[in-house]
Amino acid sequence: MSQIHNRDSFLDNIANKLGRPRQTEPVERPKLKHTCHHEVMAEFSVDELKDVLVNYARTALGSQAIETTKAALTTTLADVCKKYCTDEDNSTDTTQAPCETIVSADPRLLAIFDPEQLDTPEHIVHIWDTKLGYGPNIEVAERAKVGIVFAEQALAESGTMVLYSQPAQGRAISLLPEASIFVVPKSHLVARLTQATAVLHEKAKKGERLPSCVNFISGPSSTADIELIKVIGVHGPIYATYVIIDDM
Repeated sequence: MSQIHNRDSFLDNIANKLGRPRQTEPVERPKLKHTCHHEVMAEFSVDELKDVLVNYARTALGSQAIETTKAALTTTLADVCKKYCTDEDNSTDTTQAPCETIVSADPRLLAIFDPEQLDTPEHIVHIWDTKLGYGPNIEVAERAKVGIVFAEQALAESGTMVLYSQPAQGRAISLLPEASIFVVPKSHLVARLTQATAVLHEKAKKGERLPSCVNFISGPSSTADIELIKVIGVHGPIYATYVIIDDM
């Protein structure tokens, strides 16, 4: 708030131009006649939500969905990265530069696996480093074949991963590499967008700092704008893997 200058005079001037007193009290939300948006899959257990998410991701989005545990997470991520870094004929071209992966520095992600364990001569792993500033991190993300991020929530209905932009997890990690890996605890699965926005609403009511950007990502980049023909990889990653941690 200290960085906002002349806010009161600016808002007072707008209210004056509109010919009304300035609104200083929160607006009371109207009561909706129908609440079906809260009722969709409301009775589902978290395991049922997981089944819906996995099925939708695999069939409608063309994404890979993997269930794993905290203990097996490092092995799971290593296998997925190896798949993305290996040529289609399953033979790695040793004459080319090593494959690179960029990993979010979100403390919750680094607490459950060590990115350095994925680092090999053929697979170089970078961790998003806020000390380097914007430019160097972007350059790494542009080169990287794979980006690994931690999702705040997963929406079962649409196979959507919810990402909060933050200093430790820049948006470039999930948007610039060819393949995105989303790590999400099973306990973070919710039915649909209704529940995701409700969390943000509560944060705003409590006066908590909101993320500068919230990304809702449903599988790899795609479009069907031209003759309803779906094309993958138009303006972002062409591969996506959802890694669901079953015991979190």
